[in-house]
Amino acid sequence: MLKSCLRGLKIYFYMVGVSIKTQLQYRYAFVMNILGWAMTYAGTAITMWVMLYSFGSIRGWTFWELLFLFALAVLSWSITMVLFFHFHNMDEYIVEGTFDRFLVRPIHPFLHVIALKFDVGAFGQLLFSIVAMIIAYVQLKLNWQFYQWLVFLGAIIGGTLIQGSMLVLISAAAFWTTRSERLFWALMWPARNLMNYPLTVFPRFIQLLVTFLLPFAFVNFLPALTLLDKTKESFDPFWGFFSLPVGIAFFAICFKIWNLGLDHYKSAGS
Repeated sequence: MLKSCLRGLKIYFYMVGVSIKTQLQYRYAFVMNILGWAMTYAGTAITMWVMLYSFGSIRGWTFWELLFLFALAVLSWSITMVLFFHFHNMDEYIVEGTFDRFLVRPIHPFLHVIALKFDVGAFGQLLFSIVAMIIAYVQLKLNWQFYQWLVFLGAIIGGTLIQGSMLVLISAAAFWTTRSERLFWALMWPARNLMNYPLTVFPRFIQLLVTFLLPFAFVNFLPALTLLDKTKESFDPFWGFFSLPVGIAFFAICFKIWNLGLDHYKSAGS
């Protein structure tokens, strides 16, 4: 079992290396893709600044706190893009019959989909999130204790698993319906836009939905309460400690559903 897992990981990293080398053949596009994504998110941050310039704060959240909240979500999303973003094309692989080839290669189909392409645009998002978070950390004069650094690390890993799990869950629908990308645009992007702002600005129903059913609140909002020492919110900052375990549990559920879909898969031909 261990030997098989190690072999699968070796093949996975080989495929990632090939993907990066392929994209490096067009170095100008490679660099511009990274800069383009970084500038896109920087534009969103500027929009936040313009909005806060007029209103001062949103539900007690200042611009620098909002920037931190936004950057924390983008940080885990950049890792999600590298590992899971290609799952939103699952219906295309199934309809065209190309998914069949994933079943005959010496690597689990799940890992094969992950390794299809290493999205370099994620580096642009990673660059923006790190720079924005450092600036916000300095401007807010934060001085984290050891447990807060653990919460921060847990938020990155847990946030990646939660957002990646949603992509996996959405892609699993393609095994039954052969259509899943519309679900991606209908569910994933609205949910990610919710994470740009404090959860408390939305109706209570939305707050409960993204906390206990689709746990996007654990990606950035709940950990941010702990990291920014915000104790006057309707949620207890203690919830921020659960990002990692919630991410692991949610991923296990979505991965199980994906495997059930894989067992249900019937080739569409080519």
